Amino acid sequence: MKYASIIPLILCCALQCAAETAPHTDPENKGAWVLNKALSDEFSGTKVDSEKWHIQGTDDHYENNFKGRAPSQFVPANVSVSDGHLKITTKWQPDFGFLDAQKDGHRYGNITTGAIISKTNFQHGYMETRCKAANGPVSSSFWTTGKGGELDVFEHWGKDTKSSESTHRYHTSFHDWRDNKSPTWGKRIWTNTHRLDFHVGEAFHVYGFEWDENYIKIFVDGGLVRTVTREEVGDNWVIDDPQKVWLDSEIFPWEVKPASLTAADFPGEGLDFVVDYVRIWQRKGSGDPKEIRQNLIKNSSFESGLTDWDDKSNPKAPTKTSAEDNAGCDGAKAAFLPQGGRALEQKIDLKPNTTYILSGWLSLPGSDGKGSWHHASFGVKNYGGEEVRAKSTAHDFTRYSLQFTTGSSDDSATVFFTNDQKGHPAFGDNFELFEVGG
Repeated sequence: MKYASIIPLILCCALQCAAETAPHTDPENKGAWVLNKALSDEFSGTKVDSEKWHIQGTDDHYENNFKGRAPSQFVPANVSVSDGHLKITTKWQPDFGFLDAQKDGHRYGNITTGAIISKTNFQHGYMETRCKAANGPVSSSFWTTGKGGELDVFEHWGKDTKSSESTHRYHTSFHDWRDNKSPTWGKRIWTNTHRLDFHVGEAFHVYGFEWDENYIKIFVDGGLVRTVTREEVGDNWVIDDPQKVWLDSEIFPWEVKPASLTAADFPGEGLDFVVDYVRIWQRKGSGDPKEIRQNLIKNSSFESGLTDWDDKSNPKAPTKTSAEDNAGCDGAKAAFLPQGGRALEQKIDLKPNTTYILSGWLSLPGSDGKGSWHHASFGVKNYGGEEVRAKSTAHDFTRYSLQFTTGSSDDSATVFFTNDQKGHPAFGDNFELFEVGG
């Protein structure tokens, strides 16, 4: 009887050890990954491990002189560990003794939050966290900083503000910190925008990021979202040097007007960004960026004109949809929608109850990024769920992606590309549809 009671405990420990020795995306550890214990944390204690992490603001010390995204201020008391989780809490605390300072034109006040930064750094490896974003008007972020560059693995936003799309956004980016005299200093210089098929603040999910010297890979729940090579990124590749790991929450003024926030936005004891674990693995040598996945879209780059695509344009529109020569991302053809009311569709056979990722490149030549903003979109419908879209307002070709899961009895879907702007053109190219894990 005594031994029988020990068996479940042994099994539990064995499963935990197995989970810690290999990434979620490589359970058999074919990549020969080795866990970096100095940077990994299961948050199983009762407080933050001070050997591994610096809590921003402790003893008035702020790494990178970053005190929080005003009006929110980093406060050590807002970071805690309990029930096997790290919790970064954002609170409405108007009586707190805020710093007498400004950041980016906003003063610190009303809102306290928190951040932790690793005390050691790493160069190349696989980063993974299982977490649930704070379900409110605040970010929940997993990112790194090092000499010359910043990597944002994700900056989740937990509450609908401008649109419901914000709570489904999986945003990854590089920031340039190489030269403070450069016009790109501090700015995002490379971005990947992906629409998830779930709300980031409603449940735990696993987010992974592989950083190799020659490529990066982005994952969610074990599925590969995208691979990007150093060659593709070009001069915007800024993550060559060792990086420190950050987890934090901030108020983003571009997502919500700080003056519009009230105590009702931070009910009870506040909003929690909850982290189950952070794990960093490393290995010897470089990996392989190659992907062996079948694109399910036919004539995805329009090299055969509009073959395999159904023109669903308004027949009363005066100009026609076409496949334009020398207009594509790589100098080849691209689909051209001269105005609103134009659309292309393709019906594709799929598997029921299966997750897919749809991506494409869009260009809006009439948008100038300043005062003129036009938009077009691509998406999926008739798959067993609500229609979902990826929208662009970018002048130059920019890649977007989204994911969806077919219904239990649905074995097809319709992908589409449509121009939402009445009097301005749109280009689309290189559409891809992959089964996640396929």
